[in-house]
Amino acid sequence: MHIKKYLSIAVAVLSVLLTELACHHKGDSGGASSDSDTAATDVLRLTREQMEVAGIETGKMEYRNMDASLECNGIVEAPPENIADVTVPIGGLVKSCFYHPGDYVSAGQRIAVLEHPDYVRIQQDFLEAKSQWEYYKEDFKRQGELTVENAASVKTMQQAQANFRSTEVKMFAIKNQLKLLGIDADSLNIENISSTINIVAPISGYITDININLGKYVGPEHSVCEILNKANLYLELFIYEKDIHRIKTGQPVEFSLIQDSGKRYPALVKSISPKIDALKNTYCIYAHIPKKQSFFLPGMKAKAFISIAGNPCLSIPVSAIVTKDNEQAVFIQTAGGFIRNIIKTGIANNNWIEVTEYPPGLPDSVIVINGAFYLNAAWNSRK
Repeated sequence: MHIKKYLSIAVAVLSVLLTELACHHKGDSGGASSDSDTAATDVLRLTREQMEVAGIETGKMEYRNMDASLECNGIVEAPPENIADVTVPIGGLVKSCFYHPGDYVSAGQRIAVLEHPDYVRIQQDFLEAKSQWEYYKEDFKRQGELTVENAASVKTMQQAQANFRSTEVKMFAIKNQLKLLGIDADSLNIENISSTINIVAPISGYITDININLGKYVGPEHSVCEILNKANLYLELFIYEKDIHRIKTGQPVEFSLIQDSGKRYPALVKSISPKIDALKNTYCIYAHIPKKQSFFLPGMKAKAFISIAGNPCLSIPVSAIVTKDNEQAVFIQTAGGFIRNIIKTGIANNNWIEVTEYPPGLPDSVIVINGAFYLNAAWNSRK
């Protein structure tokens, strides 16, 4: 009951104080305009009694080691080599499919079977080119021997060489096409030509989505499925420009998932993007997650805390900061009263906060460290 009574008295006193301040400054603005009148509107004046009621205390900025954590937002991501879009070099019709979204597959494991006459044609072209290559190879060898014995002209030998090289290029080009289709050209013969090819997993991981069904035509421009390997996930963190100078590779990070903010996980700053995002005004920081967490998935949102090494920096008590419309300010004491100065702040630690931008002379000024809230209310009431 006594506490409630004292609170009521404090509120009443504060209301009277603000009213007196507002009336006092409204009175100052009347009458003829002069330079002294204009200057007066930039200074807030209090009597000694008003300062005591408002609990005004003053101090100065100090250099402090701000051992702290820089808070930022981020997202769990997978490295590019851990995500695979499975496609086909030459289109075909789906004859068989063996997996569903969420299934785990190993690298090289068959995912689906495609069928198309073009697969037969390519194998046919290869066997024909190989046969011609073998013929021209022997012909080139024979013409070379005859030339040495002066039994054939150099021109005939050169033509045999051109035929041999031409069919060799064609054969190896088709051989590479067969390799893309997963067909071993060295073991291919007329008896094992097939109209089907196997689509295999390029990496081990989980199938996140699958875009095929029986009978569907799948072309080179289509994705058969996407495979995600959840190993080596990392954090992509977003750091504002004013704080980027604090970040260095190797700094420890603690983060929590938005969906489970009660538990924190370790990470380590691995690299820093050299380019700023002009729209967000942030840099991307990439942090390695050393311990694999099976339930982590790309796209999960996170809140992170980057440990900042202590460096001496100009700081003031958090209680000295006042805000309005996302603008931070402090009040300095002068011979005539109190003046509001715009500042920008950085990291906070143990009720102290770093001042990153401030007007000239502020470090040597006397600053209101307690009661600034009341001064700010009085300052705003006279607008």
